[in-house]
Amino acid sequence: MNQNLQKLLKKSGLILLLMGVISSCKKETTIKPIPTEPEVKTSSVKGKIDGKDFSISQNNIKSTLYATNGDAVKSLETSATLDANGNKLTFFIDDLKNGAIALSKKAGTSLNPGTKTIKLNAATSQTYVQYYNEGNAYYALSGSISITVTDTYVTVKWDIKFKTADGREFSSAGEFTITFASVVTKEKSEIKDPTPVADKPTIENIAPTKGRAGDVISITGVNYSATTADNIVEFNGTKAEVVSATTTKLTVKAPVAGTTGAVSLKVKNSEITTGPAFTYIQAATFTSFTPASAKVGETVTITGSNFSTEKSENIVKFSGAQGTAVTATVTEATATQIKVTVPQSAITGKITLNVLNGGELTSPSNFTLLNPTTNTGDWQDMDFTASIQESNISAAMGNGFMFAGGANSTYLYYSENGTSYTNVYNKMQSANGAAIEVHLIKTDGVYYYITTNQGIFRTDGTVWKKLSPWPASPNMSVTGLIAARGGNLACMQGALLFTSSDSGDNWTLSQATKPNGNTLDYLTSDSFGKYWYAVDMSSNYLSSPTQPKIYKSADQGKSWTAGAATTGLYFFGSGNQDFITASGYNIFCLFSPSTASMTDQRLYKTSDQGATWTKLSDDNVYYVKSFGDFVVYGDGRFNVSVDGGATFKNYDVPTGYRVGGVERSNGYFYIFTFNSNTGQRRIFRKKI
Repeated sequence: MNQNLQKLLKKSGLILLLMGVISSCKKETTIKPIPTEPEVKTSSVKGKIDGKDFSISQNNIKSTLYATNGDAVKSLETSATLDANGNKLTFFIDDLKNGAIALSKKAGTSLNPGTKTIKLNAATSQTYVQYYNEGNAYYALSGSISITVTDTYVTVKWDIKFKTADGREFSSAGEFTITFASVVTKEKSEIKDPTPVADKPTIENIAPTKGRAGDVISITGVNYSATTADNIVEFNGTKAEVVSATTTKLTVKAPVAGTTGAVSLKVKNSEITTGPAFTYIQAATFTSFTPASAKVGETVTITGSNFSTEKSENIVKFSGAQGTAVTATVTEATATQIKVTVPQSAITGKITLNVLNGGELTSPSNFTLLNPTTNTGDWQDMDFTASIQESNISAAMGNGFMFAGGANSTYLYYSENGTSYTNVYNKMQSANGAAIEVHLIKTDGVYYYITTNQGIFRTDGTVWKKLSPWPASPNMSVTGLIAARGGNLACMQGALLFTSSDSGDNWTLSQATKPNGNTLDYLTSDSFGKYWYAVDMSSNYLSSPTQPKIYKSADQGKSWTAGAATTGLYFFGSGNQDFITASGYNIFCLFSPSTASMTDQRLYKTSDQGATWTKLSDDNVYYVKSFGDFVVYGDGRFNVSVDGGATFKNYDVPTGYRVGGVERSNGYFYIFTFNSNTGQRRIFRKKI
């Protein structure tokens, strides 16, 4: 780095010396070309700010290196022009060297007014980041930047936060690389602090920058008076009412007679300061929408006037169940048209629109939701074409459900209404970078609980939280989980029993009593919570000296005893975890009594806590689920009991398909199917 900086500072002197040597050599008739310097990186800036991505090439980047002979401290100023409107992101690094810098509030701004010893054109001594957007200047209030310096380039990574005049925080993160070949070098005496503290008031930013007459607008800067009457604020020449005042912030009302233009400020006898423009917006209208009917996921176009061209400033909602409203995603926006995607959970009804908080507008007619196309027979094809496994585990809550495949799948689909599906697998953040393996999905009627090889994740479909039953092992692998009404949870690790009565926010650890040497897992409770059941994983192989049995606890998992009758091998791999369930006091379990082949897996029932087992079917079965008095199982056929497993009725499934999992939600049975001839995986539903 030092060699390169010396080259930059002495470049002009070297050229003059070279010219002198050449002119003194009378015998030379030609000048030899200077060797080409090695190729270096291209300057670039890439990142995200306030939710928006940007990537800036070298042509829109300006860098200045401030260096003075005899001073070892060099400073770097880099500005990236973000768009055609001249909005910029500027970094000033006071001491350019390898390492990390924790940013603090910039002196001379509303966040840190500083002292009046700072004067214009004086050398600054503070590293800062400035974001200039639509006339507003924001300074990073916290965060950090890390610097890497080589002989040819500087790389800076940042993760920082800003704050608007009305107190909204937003973040920015990214990376830029600046080549020394692209910088301009100046003396350190030419450094100009953009925030000199003087007696003149400043306007850093206003929020919002658009609004209507009477809206409250926040203004931030320095050198204001805490007496409201001392601050004279005008909107394009029209005086505004000052509602409140501190030395760094004013709140004012946009004047009724005001027009679009700059906001200006005078404090007592100060000079007039002109700030960013405030735009008056006119009332929007909602004229029509097309098409009149559509399916979830399809596009609807809204027509009217005075819409915002910023998609996020147009809030569109569709009617939802029980008088609710469901927010739609705006995909395009102009002043007269808005395009949205019909959201999950939408139903037939009105569409509403709110532009820049200007009040709710209602569609002149009802929107009609179209159901997905119906497959032959009485099974409805859900038009789900994503790649999924043959067997799936699931859990339902309300009108929706979640489902996932086996241990190696990278999907966890969530549906609010059973008609559209979103892969939320990446909502589960890995603690160590390893892939997350989904084991089971449970629900207590309020939350979904996903047990994995890295702990338990809890969600209501929107908000996610990682649960840690055992602080000593925060990423403890969990499979079996009891999730009962009221947020009562339980899981085991060896002889350790973990329980929670508040949906997993807090856990109690206790020691369970069980036969030595066995590993109890896949905890299940009867419908009344009186008896808990588990299977012994340690004996789940043919040559085991101890035959597999189901284990029972009558004291909420504190002590366990084995049932009198043996079972067989359990096949819980490859996504076939739905092998044990309860309806009332009846326990249903899939196992193979004599071989290690899944094709010999059959359905059994015990009504006496594992003392005896009764085989219910000679069919090869891959899943068994219960939903209150409903009990279902099957493979090539779909068998349903409505009386707790006393009797079953067979239902045909779509031609060519086999069933690898089932869920019940919103009055429908959903079956996860696969076609061995075509390889298709489909979801069908039917009311029974």
